[in-house]
Amino acid sequence: MMGIFTLLVLILLAREWHTGSGELADDKHKYCTAGIPGIPGTPGINGQHGPAGRDGKEGQPGEKGEQGLFGERGLLGPPGKAGPPGTPGPPGEPGTKGIIQSYKNPFAFHVGLVSSSPPTNAPIKFAKVFYNEQNIYDTTTGKFRAPVHGLYFITYQITVYSKNVHISLRHNEKIVQYMYHVYGSSTNQASGSSVLKLNKGDEVWLQDVDGNNGLYADGNDDTTFSGFLFHQFDS
Repeated sequence: MMGIFTLLVLILLAREWHTGSGELADDKHKYCTAGIPGIPGTPGINGQHGPAGRDGKEGQPGEKGEQGLFGERGLLGPPGKAGPPGTPGPPGEPGTKGIIQSYKNPFAFHVGLVSSSPPTNAPIKFAKVFYNEQNIYDTTTGKFRAPVHGLYFITYQITVYSKNVHISLRHNEKIVQYMYHVYGSSTNQASGSSVLKLNKGDEVWLQDVDGNNGLYADGNDDTTFSGFLFHQFDS
C-alpha cells in the first residue's frame, strides 16, 4: 500500500510541473520532459483455488451405434492336433463267399512238348511233365480229364519254327477255339487261353489242323500246355 501512495504523489507533482500557473501553460506545453519511472509494485496475492471439476467418466453412456459390416475372411489356420481315437464300431456282417477257392492239393497240370512237329490229325501229346501230381493229364493220350465239376482255366504257349501252326483247343470233340500263326524267318511265339465249365470226366486237348504242325521244342524253347481248377461246383 505504501508503494501505491508514493506513485500517486509522484504523478501529482509531475502534473504541477507541466502546467504551473494559467499564463505559462502554453509555453510549458512546448517542452516534453520525461518523468522518473515509478517503482514497480509488489505482486498481488494469489486467489483461492476453485472447486475441482467433474470427471468426464461420470457422464451418461451414449446410444448404441449401428452394427458394422463384416470383415474379410482371414487366412485358413494350421490344422489342429489329432483328437483321441473314437470308440470302435460294431463288427460288420460276414462277406460273401469268394469265387476262387484254395485246396490242399490243387487240381492243376503243366506239361511240355518233347519233340518238334508232332503227328498230325491227333491229340498233341505233351510228354515233358512240369506239374501233374494228381495225374489229371494223360501223357499217353495227350488229353486232360476234369477230376471234379467246376470252372477251369486252360492255356497254351507255342514256339513256332520252320512252318505255319494251326491248332485247335477241343472239349469232348467240340472245337472251343482256333489259333493260327504264319511262320516268318525266325523262331516265333504264339499263345491262347480259355475258361471252361467242365463236368467230372470231360476231356480237353490240343490238335493240329490240316497238317499245320510247325510246333517246336528243344532245351531252350518249350511248347507247353497248362490248366487248373479255380472254382469247384457242388454237383
